[in-house]
Amino acid sequence: MKKILVVDDEPLIAKGVATLISGYNLPLEVTDVCLDSEEALIICQQKKIDVIVTDINMPNLNGIELIKALKNLDPTLQIIILTGFGSFSYAKEAMALGVKHFLEKPLIPGMMYEAVRDCLAVAERQQEESKLYQRRQIERFLSSSGVEALPESLSFPFDLYLFDSRFYPQLAKISKNYRENNPAFVGHHSKVGYLLNSGSTGSLGGFLITALEKVQLGKGIAIHCQVQDAEDFLFRFYLGKRNLDKEFYFDEFQIINQERILREKVYENQIYVEFREKLLQYLNQGELTRAQVLTETFFDTCRSELYPVQLLRLQINELLTTIFDLYPVKRDSTFDDYSPKIMLLNDWQELSFMLMHCIDLMRSTLSNQENMKLSHKVNLIIEEYYDRESLSLKWIANRLLYLNPEYLGKTYYKETKVRFNKKLAEYRIAKAQELLQQNYKVYEVAAMTGFGNSPEYFVQTFKKITGITPKQFVKQQVPV
Repeated sequence: MKKILVVDDEPLIAKGVATLISGYNLPLEVTDVCLDSEEALIICQQKKIDVIVTDINMPNLNGIELIKALKNLDPTLQIIILTGFGSFSYAKEAMALGVKHFLEKPLIPGMMYEAVRDCLAVAERQQEESKLYQRRQIERFLSSSGVEALPESLSFPFDLYLFDSRFYPQLAKISKNYRENNPAFVGHHSKVGYLLNSGSTGSLGGFLITALEKVQLGKGIAIHCQVQDAEDFLFRFYLGKRNLDKEFYFDEFQIINQERILREKVYENQIYVEFREKLLQYLNQGELTRAQVLTETFFDTCRSELYPVQLLRLQINELLTTIFDLYPVKRDSTFDDYSPKIMLLNDWQELSFMLMHCIDLMRSTLSNQENMKLSHKVNLIIEEYYDRESLSLKWIANRLLYLNPEYLGKTYYKETKVRFNKKLAEYRIAKAQELLQQNYKVYEVAAMTGFGNSPEYFVQTFKKITGITPKQFVKQQVPV
């Protein structure tokens, strides 16, 4: 949407011209109507104007003087001059300043329409050429590692979004309207797409979030950061490039903050070392359900911490090799050429499944695990996952035990004579009592025991099971 400013010291004419132009079926907006040329100059200094329609005979700053000042301010500005009888002496000087359109009063609507349409076309072409040139400057800057200069028009700080270049066509399309009305650029370099908004922070993010709700981009990420200067731009671009494989942990397109990647993670390898040691211990003891619960927790940690993807692939590959060396696991087709297969996986769930499936195959070789009742397995899972709001029979059946949820529920009740939901609630409230004795607040305990953001439901459940409220329980712990 191009912006037009109308300038004329005669109010009726100024208003009439603005009304006439606003009625055209063209991508334009008459943003202001000025009765004074100095006021018009101030407006152009404050906002981007694409076309000005101005009278040439005005007090104070006349039309020619205004045009000179405006062209110094923005050489790409398109100008239409309104002339009265006897004003053509200005034409030669105005043409030297790049003015193409001179319309005599009273105006002929058709001529005004053609002049405005031509100016809009020129403004659009100039804007595209200018942005293309600036985009090339940005990409030369990146490819030269900062030797080439950035466009002078690019100002800091600005929002930067980095994404795999396969998303470039869609993100260029959905950001088009935004870029037409803002100093924003979209492009790609070295298989990395970028979208930035020069000299601005905040508005681009809001636009993207709204736009992405209306399209399906599939699995992927955009890494967002704020850039403070040219050196920071280089650092953040190449840091983002190295971490675009973090889409491994997301099931649909997401915007993530680069600060999550910047955080020091010297403990990363320790996460795996501790997991590996404990997993092999459980496998050696035949505690396969505990091993699967541990595996689920490990992958959840990897997702929340954005664990290095390639490192994780290598580590899981080494772990599977170790398990196959230690135990006579009867492999199926899942593990045919598993090493190259693992290195090509692009989804954390597929990698998790391979390890979970391996543990499942061990059940036939570890007889003591085979004899473990389903209810005992479910109770172990409750003990490990009670703090998860999503914990349910369906969740356990689908993600850990690979059974029909209805069958699992009936079997659990048959073995324990207790409904799963009752057992889960009782265990959560028992843990809640321990936490309340440690001086945690009621809403904190609710969140820590799987009740999420529903402290009211927590209070109801607590009273139903114990006969008193959490506050009454706390008072009873205080010595008289």
